Amino acid sequence: MEYWLLAKKAAKILRKPYYALWRLLERSFYMGRKYTLQVPSGHLVYTPWYASDSEFAELIARVKESGPLIVSLDRCYMLYQFARYALSLDGDVVECGTYNGGTAYLLASIMATKVTAEKRLHLFDTFQGMPVIAIPERDVHAPGDFGDTSLDYVRRRLQKFPFVEFHPGFIPDTFAEIANIDCFSFVHVDVDIYPTALECCKWFWPRMTRGG
Repeated sequence: MEYWLLAKKAAKILRKPYYALWRLLERSFYMGRKYTLQVPSGHLVYTPWYASDSEFAELIARVKESGPLIVSLDRCYMLYQFARYALSLDGDVVECGTYNGGTAYLLASIMATKVTAEKRLHLFDTFQGMPVIAIPERDVHAPGDFGDTSLDYVRRRLQKFPFVEFHPGFIPDTFAEIANIDCFSFVHVDVDIYPTALECCKWFWPRMTRGG
């Protein structure tokens, strides 16, 4: 157990330099290429999130102009695909775990091109970083991680989207603010804490629209 804890601490320390190196490799060898080399197999694989001549690339450029984006491009592409599909369904859109608003800006940008007047984007977060219930041995992150954000910052970043609603506080307490809504088309859960993720699933799963 002690070895496992030391390994997790080492992984946390090395995370930032690893991602910095990976982003350098992405810029140098992957960006702009729809097919990229898979290592170590040497096969070309389809990676549309790196293509430069797509709607997704334009959206990501706007997101990065608005502020930082820490979520990887492949994950953002999955959000993009699922959100575009879900917008044709009944129900609001939700993100649990917003941090500094990078993926929220992506979702809002997608909605702005296709959304009807009554569809809303609900954002749930403490907007103060990881809460005290975070246990590093279980959740990887510790209380206070991702604390370099604020509700005011995310509000300013997303101010051009009038359909965004903010729900600052602790999940699941803040779900009471949407208790009158019984239909959701898309829910992005990125909370990184086991009991919080469980509460998100317990709340939203029975309220998902068919196909959502």
